Amino acid sequence: MLPTLISYGQLYKLSGTILDNRKEPLPLASVEIKELRKGAVTKDDGSYQFFLERGQYDLVVSMIGYKTRVVTIFINNKDITENLELETDEGSNLSEVILKVKTRDRAEEIIRNVVKNKEAILDAIGSYSCYAYIKATQLDSGFTKKKNENDTAVKTGFDGMSLSEVSLRLDRNANGQIKEERLGVIKRGNSASLFYLSATEGDFYIYNNLINTPPVSKIPFVSPLSYSGLVAYRFKTLKIDRTVKPKVYTIAIRPRQLSNATIEGEIRVQDSTWAVLSVEFRIPPAHMPEYDFMEVKQEYGQVGDSGRMITRQQFNYYIKTKKGRLYGETVVAYSGYELNKNFKRGHFGTEVSSTSQEAYEQDSTFWKSVRTEPLSRRQELYARYQDSVYRYMRSEAYLDSIDRVLNKITWKKMLIFGQVFNDHKKERMWILPPITSIIQPVSFGGARLKLAGAYRKTFPSRKKLAVEADISYGFRNHDVNGAISVKRLYNPFNQGQFGISAGRNFEFIYPGDAWVNVLKRSNIYLNNSVEINHGLDIFNGLRLLNKFEVAFRRSVSDYKVGNNADSIFGISNDPPVEFDPYNATYNEIKLYFTPKLRYIREPKEKIYLGSKWPTFYVAWKKGVPQLFKSKIDFDYLEFGVEQHINLGVAGQTAYIVKTGDFTNTKNLRIIDFKFMRQGDPLFFQNPNKSFQALDSTFPVFDRFWQGNLVHEFNGFLINRIPFFKKLKLQEVAGGGFLITKERSLRYLEFFTGIERVFKWPFNPLARVKLGIYVVGSVANKFNNPVQFKIGLTTWDRFRNAWR
Repeated sequence: MLPTLISYGQLYKLSGTILDNRKEPLPLASVEIKELRKGAVTKDDGSYQFFLERGQYDLVVSMIGYKTRVVTIFINNKDITENLELETDEGSNLSEVILKVKTRDRAEEIIRNVVKNKEAILDAIGSYSCYAYIKATQLDSGFTKKKNENDTAVKTGFDGMSLSEVSLRLDRNANGQIKEERLGVIKRGNSASLFYLSATEGDFYIYNNLINTPPVSKIPFVSPLSYSGLVAYRFKTLKIDRTVKPKVYTIAIRPRQLSNATIEGEIRVQDSTWAVLSVEFRIPPAHMPEYDFMEVKQEYGQVGDSGRMITRQQFNYYIKTKKGRLYGETVVAYSGYELNKNFKRGHFGTEVSSTSQEAYEQDSTFWKSVRTEPLSRRQELYARYQDSVYRYMRSEAYLDSIDRVLNKITWKKMLIFGQVFNDHKKERMWILPPITSIIQPVSFGGARLKLAGAYRKTFPSRKKLAVEADISYGFRNHDVNGAISVKRLYNPFNQGQFGISAGRNFEFIYPGDAWVNVLKRSNIYLNNSVEINHGLDIFNGLRLLNKFEVAFRRSVSDYKVGNNADSIFGISNDPPVEFDPYNATYNEIKLYFTPKLRYIREPKEKIYLGSKWPTFYVAWKKGVPQLFKSKIDFDYLEFGVEQHINLGVAGQTAYIVKTGDFTNTKNLRIIDFKFMRQGDPLFFQNPNKSFQALDSTFPVFDRFWQGNLVHEFNGFLINRIPFFKKLKLQEVAGGGFLITKERSLRYLEFFTGIERVFKWPFNPLARVKLGIYVVGSVANKFNNPVQFKIGLTTWDRFRNAWR
């Protein structure tokens, strides 16, 4: 009797996603449990959930413009996932809904007619091909304030300016997959901050339910021309142009507080045909890590009988700098549309974009034939100026003058930045560090005198060679340490590279430990080693790494040390670990596999774009006995899976789950232990790799299970609160688990925090993210109080991600 009563009192989760007939999520749809008169509205990703007791329920799903759907659900001792697809209601009388609105403004009625008509437009398009000509210009307002009028570039007004042109052919299927071929590319000036030089940088088609802009914003935006957009936006008529037939409405688009992922702008719609003529919208700055402002202007035209396609697209954007603003303007002109194409099977694969060497070598005749958007007078003059500069900059006289400038010894270089010696003829460079880095006051065993240098060479084939070396002398112990390494990139396309290094240096017994432990003398030993490593992409998505090392290790217990660091950092005065010197030989193999890894093909290299699949990896480290008199003998094997998932307007999730153990521990030394890292007392560490509240650092020898998860909401929740959008705050949450046989530990932690992006004061183009976090944990072996932490993360412009 009692178990029966308990089962009836238990709640089970009913959850799922509401989709339209194109398999796209429907935010703000109504979901109701008929029997309980209990309802909810789907989130921005179309998801819903209820907690119900056992029994039978009727689930009623409705949304304006779609047929209401009723589904009977049976809940019987388990959670249920029910994804539902709604059909478009072609016969719905939208005017009846409009009559209930107490307003004379027809803006919402007009947008509803556009939304109702868009299915026919999308069906008329299907899969298609087109040509695009891209012209991107950049101007740095900071250079206009220069006072050196003797500078030729200043006189011409071209300093701080750049201009890039791209001609490409684009194929896109009905599922949104693309394949582009860049037929011509020419870059004048610095194009690093220019946006949209490839169709891989976003899909801004306003008729889609979501506007995807990965390089600009990590979350997509709800399109105003969708049934979700009817709920997420307010519409207001700004102007009616009656000078043309049919008349044209200009309608303002303003976001409501219900949705975070919204844009703001204006749209022009033709009466009776309900065709979109043009759109202008702005992207919220809070969702753009790199840009401070971005505006999109689009013109639409009829293609075929009823297709509506973008004929011209313009992006206006800027980045605030220390001296002004870095302005950018990109214009894209589309032509040659072919609709409802049937592409061959496998046409849309992992290679989404390709550029041949010939594309970078197109002559002026080619550009005259494809330049559908003419250059302005200033752009034309700049193009001529840059072409002449390009020829001059490759002359021996200019290159020799640049070498003289770079190689000139100055106090600023010697003291702060370091000295460079460049030889353009041999394409090589020597780099010496600044004098201020020679003295290292905080080192094990006291202050050290250190000299370092580097040599780098890039070949025309994009192959690279890098040599780094350093040597240091300890005043207190009169000891000499140093290292030298040689790295060679021999296959730029498949990232084939090898390296050789040798050195004598102090190393950490617990690398990556909490900072309070890293500084302890008990964490230091002396390592003399020789290492050979190699890495190669065997095929797309499969990468093999191998490392072979021979090391001679010894304790530093006989070194003289001081107590200054102990008093400054307040750490315990633990003596170094004592052990007999020994040789150690290692071989380590790692294999990473990412299915369907998408990439861009450049003439001599690959640029990876990621995959919807996780990355699987296996790592094996072997302590090889007897070889080179090695004393160690162990095997460590680890398996893992990691992935970044884009959940649309709901944010991004990243997780890693791994398990490992020592399959052989015949002779395992403390330096080769696998350690679980203690959480730092104040600083929030990378949550994908470490725990925040683990009470201590300890070794594991048997199989362990570890998982870490982080979800970035990107304002999905907090921006629904009135006025909070203006604060540009973003919320984050996550947690992790650890299961080990050592200590019989069962550990679980969770955290949440608020983050905000700031500009780095020393470099306005750089971004940093400051966060405040609350961390809690539960474990069967210890109790941790709730902790408050702070964290700082920097933006990587090259990877388009936070470090």
